[in-house]
Amino acid sequence: MALCLLLCVPAHAWEYEGENLGASLTGYLQAGAVYALDHESPDEDPTTELGLEFRADVSDVSTIRIFLQAVDDGTVINPGNGLMFNEFNKIYQDKNPYVDVDEAYIDLYSSHADVRVGIQKFAWGRLDEINPTDNLNPEDFRQGIVADELDRKIGVPAVKVNAYSDIANVELAWIPWFVPYRLPTQEERWFPGVLEAPAFIDTGAAAGAIPVSARYEEIDIPAFNLDNSQAGIRVSKYLGGWDLSLSYFRGYDPMPLTEAVSELTVELEDPLALAYDLSLDLTYEPSLHRIQVFGFDFTTTVSSFTLRGEFAYFKDKFYNRKLRSVLGQEITPARQQAIIADFMQNYLASSGEALRQSFRIDPEVNIRMDSMKYGLGIDYIYGDTSISMQVIQEWIPDYDKDMPVYFNKEGLDTLLTLQFKQFFLQNTMEFDLRTAYGIEFRDYLVKPSLKYNFTGTLQGTIGLAVLGGSYDDSLLGQFDDNDEVYARLKCFF
Repeated sequence: MALCLLLCVPAHAWEYEGENLGASLTGYLQAGAVYALDHESPDEDPTTELGLEFRADVSDVSTIRIFLQAVDDGTVINPGNGLMFNEFNKIYQDKNPYVDVDEAYIDLYSSHADVRVGIQKFAWGRLDEINPTDNLNPEDFRQGIVADELDRKIGVPAVKVNAYSDIANVELAWIPWFVPYRLPTQEERWFPGVLEAPAFIDTGAAAGAIPVSARYEEIDIPAFNLDNSQAGIRVSKYLGGWDLSLSYFRGYDPMPLTEAVSELTVELEDPLALAYDLSLDLTYEPSLHRIQVFGFDFTTTVSSFTLRGEFAYFKDKFYNRKLRSVLGQEITPARQQAIIADFMQNYLASSGEALRQSFRIDPEVNIRMDSMKYGLGIDYIYGDTSISMQVIQEWIPDYDKDMPVYFNKEGLDTLLTLQFKQFFLQNTMEFDLRTAYGIEFRDYLVKPSLKYNFTGTLQGTIGLAVLGGSYDDSLLGQFDDNDEVYARLKCFF
């Protein structure tokens, strides 16, 4: 942070203003540190981030924008990837330091339509942080879910066309190839708890608890062709005080989904006594599924309040079943006895040489269920105070209780959110409180922060993030051990 202060003193933005061309180079330098409140949690080193934004405007017909981030990331443990730039075909980037192309595009303007080509982020929907209709950008979960939505979004190579008319405004989006979400590696603090394999599986058989080991495969990106591209359309209209939108998306589900291929290994420890051991090896393989999303959203004002709403119907959506439930149904005592019988038969046929054998078990981990996700938000601003409340719910009509899935309990998942923001000292100090509570899983997030502007270019933030829940397989509860205190110093130039 001291380095941030020292470098900010001589830092200046660059600007050029010509007759038909205007250009600028601006940016920021940020230093931060995190203290994990759970002492068994992996440590994080301080981080440093440099952001550079180049922008060029050619009269009123075109704009070029490039935003790069160079990061020395203290969350990465034993980086194994020597490349400098983040890649668009990897889930586990595993590099430090790294450079990320957050956005890089060119805009072309005309009187009736605008065209944007390049790496970009879309903003569909009306709700905060969770937008059921916004599925064009994958998200970066390397900081779990405590990072802001805009920071979590990953820019994708795309073509966007905005057409304007008196009838309606139309936004068309085409994404020529799939860009996956990003996850931390297994040894890092924000690795999702639902992807952590259990240490043992107890099936109640004579063999007792079976030890489990796991490994995680990289994603296999679909081939670059027209059939594997993604597209969406959003039609907006302002009508009688209501800002309304209809949307449709056809492409890949941007949320993490996995298959879990398993091998049950039988090893004969004592041939004379026919004593054997069982072990289970899991291979997590990212799974991609195409979906269709039909959406509707609105915003309007009622007196001093702003109302926002959003609805999405997901067709052909897949969900990850709970792994313990899957393995409990697959590796039953009867299945184990059948595997042991096969093992003994192979052992005898090999004249006692096959002391160790593996048997592949490929259970159905992903199940398809159409679902609906919707929410309603209300905002109120009074002077330097603002309050925003939301309720967001997912409903799976055909939920099968015998095949439970993550992040949904018997067909429902309801999340309540509250954001309270207060400015002080002529807007130089900002107190921000964000909370979320899941009704079905009784999980929660409490995130207060205090931000102070020392000067017009120097900003400091301290904050706290507390997460927990009654279930370790819920969205927030899986990070029950990730409470933290953080501090940041950011200098703009």
